[in-house]
Amino acid sequence: MRRFSTNLLQELRAAVGRALERDGLVNVPAIAWEMKARFPEDISIAELEAEVMALGMAFNAAMFFHRPEMARQDLVCSRGSATIH
Repeated sequence: MRRFSTNLLQELRAAVGRALERDGLVNVPAIAWEMKARFPEDISIAELEAEVMALGMAFNAAMFFHRPEMARQDLVCSRGSATIH
């Protein structure tokens, strides 16, 4: 298992929590890329995505996989469901 710095783990948890509060969903690649840009640690995107997914599962969160470099989709989220248009 990959060892992350305490600061990175705290920021990952906070980012997942913010996404859930704001959108009701966790965009796994977007959070991973955001953390990669903010933390100069030698960690791959795949490792960060795996940690974001683990945190999302711990929160029982709905997750989706929209890479930041792709065109933004409009998301509609209501309690218990999400639709991508």
